[in-house]
Amino acid sequence: MKWIKEFFVALEVKKNRPIDYQKYKKSIEDIKSIHILAASNDDLLVIERVVRANWPNELSFSGRYYNEEEDSENNFTQNDFNLLGKPNESLQSFLNDQADIFVVAVDDLNSYMHLVTKNKHAAFKIGFHSPEGGELLDLMLAKEKDDLVSNIENLLKYLKKII
Repeated sequence: MKWIKEFFVALEVKKNRPIDYQKYKKSIEDIKSIHILAASNDDLLVIERVVRANWPNELSFSGRYYNEEEDSENNFTQNDFNLLGKPNESLQSFLNDQADIFVVAVDDLNSYMHLVTKNKHAAFKIGFHSPEGGELLDLMLAKEKDDLVSNIENLLKYLKKII
């Protein structure tokens, strides 16, 4: 059953439906919400803390991470997709919730994370360099070190320069 689900998720990822989002934010002050796709719950909390420390105004946050072993409200697994690769109601709600910035802080996207990144409604999608990143992200930087904090700070620095 799992391989069937993975097959249909991979098909959804390969569909080349252009998603046209307006890049309407003109300044840092216009950004009110940041959503995050992280590798773990700890990374999710670290990223939120770093963004809050480096952002000039108040923000709302929402985040998810993929982990088969954990069970929390911010976690999603392959069980959150039906047999044909469609997300369940909770995950679909996260995907439809419009974000000003969607931060993808995962080095290696599996098919489920790829589909979430592709279908997430966001004005800007930013993250770290990966083979899939070129088709998914508006701003992509290579990680300089293994330190997540400094890499997120660097990503935000470049984002602020282009907005």
